[in-house]
Amino acid sequence: MRTNKALSNFIFIVFSFIVIVLISPILSIVLGILFALLYRDKANNISKKISSYPLQIGIVLLGLTISLDSLMPIVKNYFIWVSFFVIFSFFICFLIGKWVGLDNKLILLLSSGSAICGATAMAVVAPLIKAKAETLMISIAIIFTLNTIAIILFPFFGTYLNMSGYEFGIFSALAIHDTGSVVGSALQFSANSVESAASLKILRTLWLIPLIIFFNLKFNTINAKKSFPIFILFFIVAVIYSNLINLSYEIIEYLKILSKIFISYGIFSIGLQSGKLDLSDIKPKPFMVATSVWIIVVPVAYLISIN
Repeated sequence: MRTNKALSNFIFIVFSFIVIVLISPILSIVLGILFALLYRDKANNISKKISSYPLQIGIVLLGLTISLDSLMPIVKNYFIWVSFFVIFSFFICFLIGKWVGLDNKLILLLSSGSAICGATAMAVVAPLIKAKAETLMISIAIIFTLNTIAIILFPFFGTYLNMSGYEFGIFSALAIHDTGSVVGSALQFSANSVESAASLKILRTLWLIPLIIFFNLKFNTINAKKSFPIFILFFIVAVIYSNLINLSYEIIEYLKILSKIFISYGIFSIGLQSGKLDLSDIKPKPFMVATSVWIIVVPVAYLISIN
């Protein structure tokens, strides 16, 4: 027993070291999933303790490196497009789910996750619509699977399509569900795609606010606890603060490196969370709905990104 525990600790330390040194999102999520396969219980305990904090810290640090001169054009040029994309994705998923006869609460979870920010949106919506834990876990497992595919494959698609770093950042922010997977995919593609990806994804995540208000009114549930990811507000504060004090070039470069390390470790943590999921619980029909929506919206995201 002690030998097994010592071995699992050693492997975790080695994997963590590799993730921090190499800063590769694809390798990070693969190592996280591999560790969860080898040591499911330990992976669950570790992911419960560290949660998504490394990723959140990395995104806030990234906010310290973003200038308002580059952020404001993104907000100005893509606010309407993001709004259209969120509404379009939500209703496409809702209609397909209704068409194939999915449970209403499962439809709302998948629609919210597909439209806004994956597992975060679904975790927020679940208590508002009184969804069962089983329904939530099925939804999260589906989105987790699609996000893993995106981190691995999308950077290759971006290269094949000769997308610029800016274009790929916009594309990943729209085509991928979870914030961590968006930033991880962008980081894998190029360093300069991360800024546009994170900025636009934050804009997309802000749609959680009207979604929460709508579901509170619809289901008459006053449940604001943990309704909004607070790191989004810290990101905005970090952008404003760094622009007010005008950080030096050297400090910004160090912050970029530190941000990448935290984001990479955050992607590793996402991989560890696969130990919580039983992929055998995924039924063909809801997976087909989420995948069908993805097949529809990914080309739309690409067209918006090169517009």
